[in-house]
Amino acid sequence: MKSKASYFSISKPLIIENMRRFWAIPALAFLVYFLSGVFPILMSYTHLNDMSDYIRMSLSNQQPFFMFAHLIFPIVTAVVLFRYLQGISSVSVMHSMPFTRAKLYNSGFLSGLILISLPILVNGLILLAISKPVFSQYDDGNGLITETIDLFSRAGVLNWIWTSLLIAFVIYAVSVFAGIVTGNSLMHFAAAAWFNFLIPALYGVFIAYFDHFLYGFNSTGSWVEFGMRISPFLNVFQSDGKFGLITTIYYVVCFFVLFGISGFLYQKRRLEHATDSLAFGFMEPIICHLIAFLGMTLLGFYFQVLGQTEFYMYAGLAAGTLIFFIIGQMIVKKTPRIYNMKSLRSFGIYALIAIVFILGLRFDVTGFEKRVPNPSDVSSITFSEDFIMGTNYSRTYIDGYPLHVGYGDGTGLRLKDPDNIKAMTELHRIMAENKAKYDNLEGVYMSALLLRYNPDSSFPINRQYQIDYDSYKVSKEFKQIYESKEYKNYYAPSNLSYASLEEIYINTERPDSETVDLQNQGIMKEFMACLDKDFKAQTFEDMISLKHSYGTIEIVFKYKDKNSDTPEKLLDGSVNYTISDNYSNTIKWLEDNGYGDRFIQSAAEIEYIELYHYVDTNNTSDQPIEYSSDEIMIPANELDGLKITDPVEIQALLDTYESQNINFNDYYYGNVVYKGDSQLQNQAYGDAYEEKMAEKYGTEVDDAVSMQIYFNEGNIPDYVLEYFKKTN
Repeated sequence: MKSKASYFSISKPLIIENMRRFWAIPALAFLVYFLSGVFPILMSYTHLNDMSDYIRMSLSNQQPFFMFAHLIFPIVTAVVLFRYLQGISSVSVMHSMPFTRAKLYNSGFLSGLILISLPILVNGLILLAISKPVFSQYDDGNGLITETIDLFSRAGVLNWIWTSLLIAFVIYAVSVFAGIVTGNSLMHFAAAAWFNFLIPALYGVFIAYFDHFLYGFNSTGSWVEFGMRISPFLNVFQSDGKFGLITTIYYVVCFFVLFGISGFLYQKRRLEHATDSLAFGFMEPIICHLIAFLGMTLLGFYFQVLGQTEFYMYAGLAAGTLIFFIIGQMIVKKTPRIYNMKSLRSFGIYALIAIVFILGLRFDVTGFEKRVPNPSDVSSITFSEDFIMGTNYSRTYIDGYPLHVGYGDGTGLRLKDPDNIKAMTELHRIMAENKAKYDNLEGVYMSALLLRYNPDSSFPINRQYQIDYDSYKVSKEFKQIYESKEYKNYYAPSNLSYASLEEIYINTERPDSETVDLQNQGIMKEFMACLDKDFKAQTFEDMISLKHSYGTIEIVFKYKDKNSDTPEKLLDGSVNYTISDNYSNTIKWLEDNGYGDRFIQSAAEIEYIELYHYVDTNNTSDQPIEYSSDEIMIPANELDGLKITDPVEIQALLDTYESQNINFNDYYYGNVVYKGDSQLQNQAYGDAYEEKMAEKYGTEVDDAVSMQIYFNEGNIPDYVLEYFKKTN
């Protein structure tokens, strides 16, 4: 019992002496906290609402000076308190005193906690004393107020005190550990800074490797969030300065574990290792191999970007291994004389581990890429992809929350129907078994497909793939999902959860078309019924068709925010639907109500159509080329377009053109030039377009409105193919 008691004993005189010697640290820290936090608030105390953003940033620990203090002062405190370990004479003197090693360690550790906590506590008490209501309003990006928060409440200040102490204590505990395992002050400071970010950095490096080598690995979503949570210092940047209960317990446990490990190593540390780079022999290969691993990764991915091939990456990995292993050996040995058999054996061990690691990922020894859940083990699936979930086709996009009846939790559509789950797992299997096809898609119209199985479980299965349009449009699995009642009922207009219907806008692709604006409640509900019937009856083939739409619909409404403290408050929401030619009920309603003429494309309105064959052998990207509003998509080498003026041919093109090209490197497109005014022309393409067109065809096009159209394989008239075959 006596030995146990001595292990946790402290020396009050030693703590007091540390306070006397190192009082400048908390004094300087106090000034940093005070001048960057308290002082600006006091200077603006009569109009604190103007300081709302700064107060929020400070109390959420996202203020740069606060975060600088949280990081630097705990590290400096650990370095100066345990500096005696790094000198032979000082460590001999301290250990000759009538103190046990446990008492020396405990007293020094506790002294540091007092030094770093005092400035936080004093500034926190001042903030508590001057706190008063400061309200800030948050909007939805469109000027609509969604939330009002008291930013300078006492609860907020207390949270800042606790969070700041937790951050500083964990950083201090890591820094003390760094001091115990290192042998000089420079290494102590460098290791303290490095160790505090080492685990998150290694986590990020492994994610980068998994993302590069493992087909289907999804590096987005909770991976980043989890990585930031590893360190309390980094976590504040995503948690708004508030740690949850589980996260807090994790940080507290880490603090005490580090305290215990450091205390144990302190007992084992040999005095003669003072001034060495590392005080323990077992740390030498660990530090050296970590430096080699991080350097190997850096050069490997750098070479891969430069060369854009796997060969360059492997060359970079090999070069990084050799170069940074040598650097690591020199650091831990404190000498350039490292070329011996011992170093060679250490290099061989690391090289073997690295080779096994890379080959294990390269050949997927864990079976990650081929692992597909059994449908019977899946309760629900969430998915996201651009072909259905985008805005080019017949589905809704959500601006507000929640918009659908029965989905007030904001989680979106979850596939729970057994047939849909079976279809999605089968789609997953197809993607996994065709890596060679889908892992190297370039220059084609494609979509990212994200799958998440059992999203509420502790370890949900996440996958991410790329799928091209040609594969997508013949997919029986997507057809099953899109045409299922589960999908249709979720996104159907009749399932929108709104408190009041405000307005409906209906537009066509014609540049000069007048918008149909519905505001009468009875008329809007009548129109919504037709739209709902057509949406539910629409086939997958109709939805995925690239043929230009008949029109687009924007439904504007107000809805209740079920998560708000004031549920009576209404928010603005909107959804979009696309009308295809098969929306017979909707089109008939528009025609019966006198709007049909606005949606008819007539050759009589067209001045001409200019067709081009776009070929770009240099573009190998997987995305279409983007042009700003003052650019026209006419490459410099495409000066010989085909100008169509015949009304019959123009009408045929208007009836069949498509809204999207599939092959971004080789496709046909055209500019439809309407008879309009120059103001609309300027709005559509800008002055640069007019200058190019005027230079090419003369000034007669200045008074025209233009629209761009596309044609894909199988939809290109023969005379167009013949023309460009001759000109090319």
